[in-house]
Amino acid sequence: LNIHEVCERVRSIILAEHPKGLTVKRDYDLSLPEITGDREQLIQAVLNIAQNAVHALKERIAEGDAELVFKTRVSRQVTLAKVRYKLALNLHIRDNGPGIAPGLIEKIFYPLVSGTAGGSGLGLTLSQTLIGQHGGLIECESKPGCTEFLIRLPIAKA
Repeated sequence: LNIHEVCERVRSIILAEHPKGLTVKRDYDLSLPEITGDREQLIQAVLNIAQNAVHALKERIAEGDAELVFKTRVSRQVTLAKVRYKLALNLHIRDNGPGIAPGLIEKIFYPLVSGTAGGSGLGLTLSQTLIGQHGGLIECESKPGCTEFLIRLPIAKA
């Protein structure tokens, strides 16, 4: 499957829910090869992360300057789940929201941990599980004004 098809599907869902106040930018490396995976599972994993970002962007959406960015790149010589890959896909999902609280950042992938009132705390856990089933991993860095999730998926073994 093409990872950009996954991103475009998620983008269309997000924009249908938030037609005003949110810009969803694309920065795709069109030279990326296709990957092996379950399209629906990858859509769900990316959608969970994007929906969390949009939820964090509520105030900025109201102000009209919320931004979500999907960026794809390739990295070389990457180890995922103790397996060395010649190539890996990097999918960055970045927002310009308030950031994740420092005490919460280490726990965000644990079940039932949520930074929002009414949140189930299952979205990121599910995303991590689905990406793990594809041999990949998810990382997160956050500071006020910029939270970025990085999904790494294998492309070619070393």
